Amino acid sequence: MTGGGFFWALDGRPLDLSQQGVAIMSRQATRYAADAAARSRVLSEALGPQWGTVPIHVFETLPSTSRWLADGPLDQPTLAVADEQTRGRGRQGREWQSPSGGIYFSVGLPMDPGVSVPDGLSLVMGLQLAEALTAAGFAGIALKWPNDLVVDDAKLAGLLVERLPNALIVGVGVNTRPVPEGAVVAGRRVISLRELADRPTGDALIGTLAGAVLTVTTWTATQVERLLETRWPVFDALANRVVIAEQADGTRRQGRVLGVTAAGNLRLQTDTGEHRLAAGECHIGPHTGAAS
Repeated sequence: MTGGGFFWALDGRPLDLSQQGVAIMSRQATRYAADAAARSRVLSEALGPQWGTVPIHVFETLPSTSRWLADGPLDQPTLAVADEQTRGRGRQGREWQSPSGGIYFSVGLPMDPGVSVPDGLSLVMGLQLAEALTAAGFAGIALKWPNDLVVDDAKLAGLLVERLPNALIVGVGVNTRPVPEGAVVAGRRVISLRELADRPTGDALIGTLAGAVLTVTTWTATQVERLLETRWPVFDALANRVVIAEQADGTRRQGRVLGVTAAGNLRLQTDTGEHRLAAGECHIGPHTGAAS
């Protein structure tokens, strides 16, 4: 497997695990060194044979896995995993709460400036994450347009897709540890995997999720459109519900959600007709359909 080079541990000693295909940065270098080969093997096997040569970088703590990939040279698909993020980022510049023990990873792929990504790519990545988590035994997961994974409207996970001049970077965060009942982050209720099922949430699951994201990056626009048409309705948390859709310019529209288009745009039926929104944020009420 292609190695990821080495990074200086915080005690000042270099930790070179390039022959094992993983780079570890830790406050306790010796402890992480002992785990390096095992973690690398589990992550690599879970990624699947198609991605067996992807360099894997594991960090105890990092400001942001996506920012780390964006700041460094990226000449092949690469996976960065952190046990904790101190400056995780979500959509519209929001901070993503990333305490120790959650699932935080980013995948980065080099991409020439002239190459475009299929419309709806981020939605399909959310779909694949929901499918993978459901297959792993976590039930009740739905998708809130455009890219939040929710359970009964409480946020479980999110992803951020960034198209940089020479790269595509996808960051994923999943809550794993139980949160206090009624906990609210950034005005939203939150929920964790361990509240859904007593199932493993370690490196094997991380590798499976990262592999699902990487696979989507190889799909054509036709494949993306087909999956949105056939699978989005299965996981759609907003279907036939009344929402208030807020766009980046502050425009707010209230209407009933009709689903999404093949391009991933939200279909919103309002008093003035159907509107199709390419981006924005939906505010929802309880399952009765009332908007918040």
